Amino acid sequence: MQVFIISIEDEESPRLNKFLAQPFFQNKKLPFNKIGIKGGELSAKVYFEQAVKGRNKPLTPAELGCSLSHLEALKSFLATNDNYALIFEDDAIIPSDLSIDTLEKELKKIKLPQNTLFSLGGIQMKESRKVRGALKERKFFKKAILEVHPHFYNRVNYAVAYIVDREMAQTLVEYHQRHRKADDWSYLFDFNDQSHILMTFLIDHPEITAGEINTQLSSIEAERSKYEDLPQSQYGNSLGYNLAKLRYKTYPL
Repeated sequence: MQVFIISIEDEESPRLNKFLAQPFFQNKKLPFNKIGIKGGELSAKVYFEQAVKGRNKPLTPAELGCSLSHLEALKSFLATNDNYALIFEDDAIIPSDLSIDTLEKELKKIKLPQNTLFSLGGIQMKESRKVRGALKERKFFKKAILEVHPHFYNRVNYAVAYIVDREMAQTLVEYHQRHRKADDWSYLFDFNDQSHILMTFLIDHPEITAGEINTQLSSIEAERSKYEDLPQSQYGNSLGYNLAKLRYKTYPL
């Protein structure tokens, strides 16, 4: 399994060092790749072409940089022969007893379907509490797994920690030909109806409120909004959505 850390912090950063001090990374044999593209340092031409041109509401430099960083991780993963990639953002809070070996063993037990994005954290956050789907029979480290129904893909937020297989990595690279926020998967099922989003609460994330100014937390949390110029999903509204709200369950915390 390839491991990637999305971070724009330099090597001496207190934030990055705090993140890497977690037991998960104390095994020196664990290789990882750190990727961080600073949107504010992109040329005006690149920023305009990728984040502004043809949009009613541009991506901010922070949003574009974050999306490009995740895409670079996915492309780097596809250049390897590994079957899965684990992608962290540098504010992920990892259980002290979790290791890459135990993670891989547990992953084999649940037999993920092909073309899956398996979110390990975020379902517990306020922005994602309205996500609904079907609870899987098998658990992951004794944690429930929710397979999200397409009507609720637009409720899925946070890319703090997730696993993708090769099929999903390729799907996401193609999905982001016109860049969206890194955690905007609202149109994913429309784009590829073989896609799966599964969610569990294994990895935690600091609570954030709108207007947060603590630079140790996410810098783009308060920038969430829909972009009407991007293709919009047929899911997430209409009668079908209302029926899905009655049929499908939220994640049990």
